[in-house]
Amino acid sequence: MINRKVEMALIVLGSIIFIFLGIAGINVLRALSDEEVMSDVHSGLIAEVDDAEILSLTEFTDALRVNGILMIAIAVIVVVTGLLAIRMLKENRRPKPAGILLLVVGGLTSFLQMGFALFGSLLYVIAGIMALVKKPKDQSSH
Repeated sequence: MINRKVEMALIVLGSIIFIFLGIAGINVLRALSDEEVMSDVHSGLIAEVDDAEILSLTEFTDALRVNGILMIAIAVIVVVTGLLAIRMLKENRRPKPAGILLLVVGGLTSFLQMGFALFGSLLYVIAGIMALVKKPKDQSSH
């Protein structure tokens, strides 16, 4: 039997990163409920950006709302997928489908959510490659 602890550890670390991403999305949505905070953030943005590129406060809050929801959705999907992959890797039941699943999810999330989530995506991709590449040792040579 192949030891899959490294792949599982990478999945857990990647999931932790995505949990923080989901928490950040929740915090964005919570900040949207406070108009004073949003006005201050928008004013700070106006001070830093050229006049031609400025969104109105309504457009700004709508964009943040969409991004907050997207962050939460990506985090939930990726963490659930990671748990499913761990279950597939446990006792070496289905390593190939788990590896493919991790590669697809890691690759897609790296394109959907840049920045902080890129590290979690990279951990998922590495775990997926390891799950696909690791071969059982030939036990007949003993």
